[in-house]
Amino acid sequence: MKLKALSIACTAALAASAFTPSAMALEGFEFHGYFRSAAFSLLDGPGDTDAGSRFEYDRGKGSLGRLGQEGDDFYELAFNKGWELEGGNKITIKTRLGQANLDNSADMNGQNIDGSSTGLIEAFVEFEGLTSTGVMWGGQRYYGRDNYNFLTDNFYTDWSGTGLGVQRLELGGGQWDFAYLSSTQSQQQGIWHNAETGEWGEYAPDLRSEDPLHMVHVRAQYGAFRVDFAGKYLASNFTDDAGEEFATNGIEAALSYNPKGFFGISESGFSTVMVQAGNGLGGGNMLGRSFTNYNAYSGWINAGGQTNMRKVDSSTSSYRVNAWGGWFGSHMVVLPWAQYEYVSNGAMNGDENNYGWNVGVRPVFTLPSVENFAIATEVAYRDYKADKSGAYKLTLAPTWSMATGTGPQPEIRVMVSYFDYEADGADSETVFGVQADMWW
Repeated sequence: MKLKALSIACTAALAASAFTPSAMALEGFEFHGYFRSAAFSLLDGPGDTDAGSRFEYDRGKGSLGRLGQEGDDFYELAFNKGWELEGGNKITIKTRLGQANLDNSADMNGQNIDGSSTGLIEAFVEFEGLTSTGVMWGGQRYYGRDNYNFLTDNFYTDWSGTGLGVQRLELGGGQWDFAYLSSTQSQQQGIWHNAETGEWGEYAPDLRSEDPLHMVHVRAQYGAFRVDFAGKYLASNFTDDAGEEFATNGIEAALSYNPKGFFGISESGFSTVMVQAGNGLGGGNMLGRSFTNYNAYSGWINAGGQTNMRKVDSSTSSYRVNAWGGWFGSHMVVLPWAQYEYVSNGAMNGDENNYGWNVGVRPVFTLPSVENFAIATEVAYRDYKADKSGAYKLTLAPTWSMATGTGPQPEIRVMVSYFDYEADGADSETVFGVQADMWW
């Protein structure tokens, strides 16, 4: 009987395999990533700060630009593997290692190489062939982060989380995305900085929401125009000190336009113009964002960690306008940006309205007589109501780089940055540092 049962089981297995498409692993695997490593020190700081003291975090790279401010170590390593099935269907598994826990600020700004916070930050699968067009996906992933300004390191939309959806579905002459995502708050509370004293600290502990943020996203791409819509829901949203409940739902929308070349002025370059608006959980520091460790640092109007991200009223509304791009000359590259943001009835500011704007430009000069060398500069100015003051930044960055010919171009920089603040009693700062920066 045992032999007969074994024979039946083997026959059933072989019969099943006859109706299961065989999978052929695609040759090799994809390896992508990004890292930056830097060490920055103060040459001249506020008060009695000694020259050579550590420069912690930044002075708002989201408004003053990232060049010369990223005194931290950051890394991501992505590994993708694909299989092609009979009939043309494809499966791709995508994973990413990176800094998964920012509770300990030393992991982010420790200028160390221990990698103690490494974790799995993406793990999802893509199916190609289940839908008539496009790709179906499911799992934990970065999502919507293509509205990105590399000059300020701002993801103007970042709805990352765990969920499922379909991308690049061809409908009505355009490409459409549909997705459901969920994200939750981690323990990270956020960090504050006093520009007058140079002091850093952590926000007081607060009751974090254990409930997930539910999001539904729809995107339509038609030529140079792209429209995004997101609806959000949080089952409970309150704080333990006052017991006040904040917004539990919200909506937001974004319109992006990519003119031909550099804002239509020159064909040599690229550009993006973007307008965003949101209400409730789509406003304040939640405009274009879900709960991620990165998003806890990304706001420059109402920054303050994940706990404060959700402190928005149902009446809170936000409006954001951005423009950025690049123009390429024979021996010069010019990379400008401009931002404006307005928040009405932001919960973190009581019933007050808040607004801010900033502009900046990064000219990069190549020297024909010196191969693989350029001099990058960056100048920026910001002004917003919360500070009741403005701030300037000027950076000089001699840069060595070597192009691979296939896209990646690692860079090594020496940088000096000068910061000046208009607030009464605020001291200027001069910062010196070195950095390696690489994507592939």
